[in-house]
Amino acid sequence: MARKPKIFERNVLIVCEGTKTEYDYFNWIKENISIPNGIWKRVDVSHNATLPNDIPIVKPTLLGGKRPKRSFFNPNTKTKEKTRNVLKELYLHLYGQTEGIELYEEVKAVPLRYVAQAQCIQAAQQGLYDEVWAVFDKNGHTHHEEAFLLAKKSNVNIAFSSRSFEHWILLHFEKNSEFFVETACKDNSGKSLACKRQMGCEGKICLVGYIRAYHLQNYEKENLAMLMSNLMKKTQIAFENAISLRNEKLQELKQNKHSVYLLNPYTNVDDLVKRLIE
Repeated sequence: MARKPKIFERNVLIVCEGTKTEYDYFNWIKENISIPNGIWKRVDVSHNATLPNDIPIVKPTLLGGKRPKRSFFNPNTKTKEKTRNVLKELYLHLYGQTEGIELYEEVKAVPLRYVAQAQCIQAAQQGLYDEVWAVFDKNGHTHHEEAFLLAKKSNVNIAFSSRSFEHWILLHFEKNSEFFVETACKDNSGKSLACKRQMGCEGKICLVGYIRAYHLQNYEKENLAMLMSNLMKKTQIAFENAISLRNEKLQELKQNKHSVYLLNPYTNVDDLVKRLIE
C-alpha cells in the first residue's frame, strides 16, 4: 500500500503580473505538483486583474508617511461607484504620492503595484501565508526601484525576469545570455506577429520569436498541459542555466549596486519554482 505524501502545514501567496502566462504556469504547478505532493498545504495564485474585497491599508513604509486604514472593494465586481480609481487610491495612501503616478490603465502594469498587492493581501489574511511572492518582469515598466525597496521592508519575495518571463522559459532549452530588445514583435495595432523562422524578426529581436524559431514552434498557442509537461522534463536544466546566467552577471550587478532590474537578461524565477516543487 503506497504511503500518502506528508503534507507540510504551510501556505504561500503568489501575485503575478500577467493574467495568462505566469498565472497559468504557477497554477499548473500548484494543481499538479505542490498540492498533490503535499509540498504546500495552500497555494494561492493571484493576478493583476483582481484586488480582494476589504483590503486594509498596511502600516506605513519608508516610502510614505502615516496613512489611516481604509478598505477597498473589488474593482472587477459591479458597484455604484464606477468612476472610483482603486489602484490610484491605493498608491496615494501607501506612498503619499500625488505626482508621477500613472492613471489606472498604466498603474496596473507597474511592478510597485504587485508588491503592494501582495503586501495588502497578506495583511488582510492576518498572517495566513508563510511566504509571499510577487512575480513581474522588466519589459519597459517603471517604478522598479520602489518595488524592490517596498518588498525588502515588507518581507515580500520577488521573482524577477528581464527582459520578461519568457527568458525563464527559454532557459529550459539553452543557456542564453543574449540581450533581447522585445518580448514579442507587434504590428502597428499592437497585435503580436508571432515571429518564427521566415516571419517577423525570426527570433533576432524578440524572445517569443526566438523560442518559436528554435524550440517551441507553437509557443503561446499549444495546449497548456503539453507545454508544462515539456517544461517540467527540463526543469533541472533551467535551474542550472539560471544560476549560470546570474553568475555571469555578478560583475555587472556589482557595478549597478546590485540593482537586478537594470540587467538584461536576468531571472531568479528558479528560486520560486524550487520552493514549489521541492
